[in-house]
Amino acid sequence: MKLINKIGIFNPDGEIILHPGISVSWKSLSYKNIPDLPQGTPLNLDISLDEKVLISGNHGIVWATYDQRQAEVIFNALLAQNIASAIGKVELENNVLLLIKIQNIIDISDAMNFIWRKEGGLKLKPDWTYPEGEVNKSFEQWVNG
Repeated sequence: MKLINKIGIFNPDGEIILHPGISVSWKSLSYKNIPDLPQGTPLNLDISLDEKVLISGNHGIVWATYDQRQAEVIFNALLAQNIASAIGKVELENNVLLLIKIQNIIDISDAMNFIWRKEGGLKLKPDWTYPEGEVNKSFEQWVNG
Protein backbone atom coordinates (compact mmCIF):
# COMPACT_ATOMS: atom_id res chain seq x y z
CA MET A 1 0.00 0.00 0.00
CA LYS A 2 1.64 3.18 -1.20
CA LEU A 3 1.89 6.05 1.28
CA ILE A 4 4.06 8.40 -0.74
CA ASN A 5 5.40 8.56 -4.28
CA LYS A 6 7.98 11.18 -5.14
CA ILE A 7 10.06 11.78 -8.23
CA GLY A 8 13.61 12.83 -7.52
CA ILE A 9 16.44 13.99 -9.75
CA PHE A 10 19.66 11.99 -9.50
CA ASN A 11 23.08 13.61 -9.12
CA PRO A 12 26.23 11.53 -9.69
CA ASP A 13 27.45 12.23 -6.14
CA GLY A 14 24.49 10.15 -4.90
CA GLU A 15 22.21 13.00 -3.94
CA ILE A 16 18.57 12.64 -5.02
CA ILE A 17 16.82 16.00 -5.11
CA LEU A 18 13.13 15.61 -4.28
CA HIS A 19 12.23 19.28 -4.09
CA PRO A 20 14.33 22.44 -3.93
CA GLY A 21 16.02 22.32 -0.54
CA ILE A 22 14.96 18.71 0.11
CA SER A 23 17.20 15.85 -0.87
CA VAL A 24 18.10 12.35 0.23
CA SER A 25 21.42 10.57 -0.04
CA TRP A 26 21.64 7.31 -2.00
CA LYS A 27 23.69 5.89 0.89
CA SER A 28 20.84 6.56 3.32
CA LEU A 29 18.58 4.36 1.16
CA SER A 30 20.91 1.55 0.07
CA TYR A 31 24.16 -0.18 0.94
CA LYS A 32 24.78 -0.75 -2.77
CA ASN A 33 27.22 1.46 -4.64
CA ILE A 34 25.93 4.70 -6.08
CA PRO A 35 24.70 3.81 -9.58
CA ASP A 36 26.47 5.18 -12.62
CA LEU A 37 23.48 7.11 -13.93
CA PRO A 38 23.58 10.34 -15.91
CA GLN A 39 23.03 13.54 -13.96
CA GLY A 40 19.36 14.55 -14.01
CA THR A 41 18.01 11.01 -14.33
CA PRO A 42 14.50 10.99 -12.79
CA LEU A 43 14.02 8.41 -10.02
CA ASN A 44 10.74 7.31 -8.43
CA LEU A 45 10.77 6.89 -4.66
CA ASP A 46 7.89 5.01 -3.09
CA ILE A 47 7.19 4.58 0.60
CA SER A 48 4.81 1.71 1.24
CA LEU A 49 3.43 -0.24 4.16
CA ASP A 50 2.52 -3.89 4.52
CA GLU A 51 -1.26 -4.17 4.80
CA LYS A 52 -1.10 -7.49 6.67
CA VAL A 53 0.97 -5.92 9.44
CA LEU A 54 -1.34 -2.92 9.57
CA ILE A 55 -4.38 -4.85 10.89
CA SER A 56 -2.45 -7.26 13.10
CA GLY A 57 -3.40 -5.52 16.34
CA ASN A 58 -0.15 -3.57 16.70
CA HIS A 59 -0.86 -0.31 18.51
CA GLY A 60 -4.51 -1.39 18.75
CA ILE A 61 -5.21 -1.21 15.01
CA VAL A 62 -7.48 -4.10 14.02
CA TRP A 63 -9.08 -2.95 10.76
CA ALA A 64 -8.54 -0.56 7.87
CA THR A 65 -10.85 0.55 5.09
CA TYR A 66 -11.16 3.22 2.42
CA ASP A 67 -14.91 3.51 3.08
CA GLN A 68 -16.22 5.94 5.73
CA ARG A 69 -19.52 4.05 5.99
CA GLN A 70 -17.73 0.76 6.59
CA ALA A 71 -15.56 2.32 9.30
CA GLU A 72 -18.59 3.78 11.08
CA VAL A 73 -20.61 0.55 10.88
CA ILE A 74 -17.70 -1.51 12.27
CA PHE A 75 -17.10 1.11 14.98
CA ASN A 76 -20.77 0.80 16.02
CA ALA A 77 -20.73 -3.02 15.77
CA LEU A 78 -17.73 -3.10 18.10
CA LEU A 79 -19.51 -0.75 20.48
CA ALA A 80 -22.45 -3.19 20.53
CA GLN A 81 -19.92 -5.86 21.56
CA ASN A 82 -18.77 -3.56 24.41
CA ILE A 83 -15.45 -2.93 22.66
CA ALA A 84 -14.41 0.72 22.66
CA SER A 85 -12.64 1.90 19.52
CA ALA A 86 -11.77 5.03 17.58
CA ILE A 87 -11.51 5.84 13.89
CA GLY A 88 -8.22 7.33 12.73
CA LYS A 89 -6.99 8.08 9.25
CA VAL A 90 -3.86 7.86 7.15
CA GLU A 91 -3.54 9.89 3.96
CA LEU A 92 -2.16 7.73 1.18
CA GLU A 93 -0.81 8.90 -2.15
CA ASN A 94 -4.22 8.67 -3.86
CA ASN A 95 -6.67 7.83 -1.09
CA VAL A 96 -7.47 8.02 2.62
CA LEU A 97 -7.28 4.90 4.76
CA LEU A 98 -9.49 4.80 7.84
CA LEU A 99 -8.17 2.80 10.78
CA ILE A 100 -10.16 1.13 13.55
CA LYS A 101 -8.11 1.34 16.73
CA ILE A 102 -9.12 -0.48 19.90
CA GLN A 103 -8.90 1.59 23.07
CA ASN A 104 -8.29 -1.20 25.62
CA ILE A 105 -5.41 -3.60 24.95
CA ILE A 106 -7.31 -6.55 26.43
CA ASP A 107 -10.01 -6.15 23.74
CA ILE A 108 -7.69 -6.30 20.71
CA SER A 109 -7.86 -10.06 20.15
CA ASP A 110 -11.65 -10.14 20.64
CA ALA A 111 -12.05 -7.29 18.14
CA MET A 112 -9.92 -9.04 15.49
CA ASN A 113 -11.84 -12.27 16.07
CA PHE A 114 -15.13 -10.41 15.66
CA ILE A 115 -14.16 -8.45 12.55
CA TRP A 116 -12.15 -10.87 10.46
CA ARG A 117 -10.67 -13.94 12.16
CA LYS A 118 -13.48 -16.15 13.50
CA GLU A 119 -16.40 -17.85 11.75
CA GLY A 120 -18.86 -16.49 14.31
CA GLY A 121 -17.80 -12.91 13.58
CA LEU A 122 -18.21 -10.65 10.58
CA LYS A 123 -15.60 -12.59 8.54
CA LEU A 124 -14.67 -9.47 6.58
CA LYS A 125 -11.96 -9.35 3.96
CA PRO A 126 -9.85 -6.19 3.64
CA ASP A 127 -10.70 -3.69 0.89
CA TRP A 128 -7.34 -4.26 -0.80
CA THR A 129 -8.22 -7.91 -1.53
CA TYR A 130 -10.68 -6.61 -4.14
CA PRO A 131 -9.79 -4.87 -7.41
CA GLU A 132 -9.26 -1.13 -7.06
CA GLY A 133 -12.55 0.77 -7.13
CA GLU A 134 -14.66 -2.32 -6.38
CA VAL A 135 -16.82 -2.39 -3.24
CA ASN A 136 -15.90 -4.67 -0.37
CA LYS A 137 -18.23 -7.58 -1.12
CA SER A 138 -17.70 -9.25 2.26
CA PHE A 139 -18.80 -6.08 4.05
CA GLU A 140 -21.79 -5.53 1.75
CA GLN A 141 -22.86 -9.15 2.19
CA TRP A 142 -22.71 -8.81 5.97
CA VAL A 143 -24.58 -5.46 5.99
CA ASN A 144 -27.28 -6.63 3.57
CA GLY A 145 -27.64 -10.09 5.15
